[in-house]
Amino acid sequence: MPLTPKEIGLAGGGNYFGDSSDGDVTISSSTNFASTQDGDVVVKQYASLTIDAGQTLSVANRCRGLILFVDGTLTVNGTLSMTGKGAHANPADSTTSTHTPVAPSDANAVPSEGIVLRFLKEGGADAHSETDIGNGLGTAARVALQKFPSVAAGLVEKIPLVGGAGGAYRTWESAGAPGGTAVNGTGGGGSGAVNSTRSGAGSAGTCFSGGSGGGGAYSTTTTDALPYGGAGSPGAGAAAGGGAGNPGGAGAGGSNAGGTGTGGLLIVIARSIAGSGQFQSLDVTGGASTNGMAGGSSGGGIVALFYSDSYTFTGTRYANGGVAASGYSSYNGGPGGSGQLIGPTQIDS
Repeated sequence: MPLTPKEIGLAGGGNYFGDSSDGDVTISSSTNFASTQDGDVVVKQYASLTIDAGQTLSVANRCRGLILFVDGTLTVNGTLSMTGKGAHANPADSTTSTHTPVAPSDANAVPSEGIVLRFLKEGGADAHSETDIGNGLGTAARVALQKFPSVAAGLVEKIPLVGGAGGAYRTWESAGAPGGTAVNGTGGGGSGAVNSTRSGAGSAGTCFSGGSGGGGAYSTTTTDALPYGGAGSPGAGAAAGGGAGNPGGAGAGGSNAGGTGTGGLLIVIARSIAGSGQFQSLDVTGGASTNGMAGGSSGGGIVALFYSDSYTFTGTRYANGGVAASGYSSYNGGPGGSGQLIGPTQIDS
């Protein structure tokens, strides 16, 4: 009798659920993993992991993402979050540059097809055999993702290099434009509101980050948000809020600065997922303006969940954008585009 695709894959190593090197852990007080600002994806590999109710597990500094492997049960009764932790980094650039403050430790760019997650899955129809899987994420993530075998009839999910488009700038008496969305992608940043001249446009999301928000403009012109999850643009004129980003843009005329942060990348690969808490990677709100033009909000991130044995999680999953900063009258900032929920998807054990 011929081998099934699963048996063929298992002979080559099977799906990877981590090496359990981080042990059996319960998060009983809120914890942030060490992370380099705009640096590598953080990779943790547990035998089992429980996040208690009322506690949050995240990263200390914004970075390219967080990947959790659990070779047992992940129980989330609290919050697992990459809200506001998206990186300012160009995924197509492997070297330090204006838009890549920190190069990935694997010295690679993310492939043009984006971040690839490939799994053995009985009855699957996807194929992927390229050897650049995990490039641009940092050495630890690259090594871990390359433990997954090539698939001829499995499951392949791709997170694109470019997420939703940024909201277009406005030129005359208008609220800000919302950020866009993309299949399996992060959300774009919203643009700022304007009474005349020109507000700041939002920037597109990346595989590492939601887009940043544009600043509001009151009778003068401001700049656009920086690309690749960079700074939100400042508000300009008599009263205008800044756009959210890394960091948020300054407010003008007594209006608020944009919030600091963008939605980030969160990937979970576990044998079982349980609990009643939250997975989240949300946008950050632009700067409000009580007597002027509000700034645009940043885009939401990615929450991707994969399991093999059981999924009994009854809580909530969020990668939302959609929150608009409040401005005078109806001159609100553009809401960030929503990121994407991928899964929960069952894969082979």
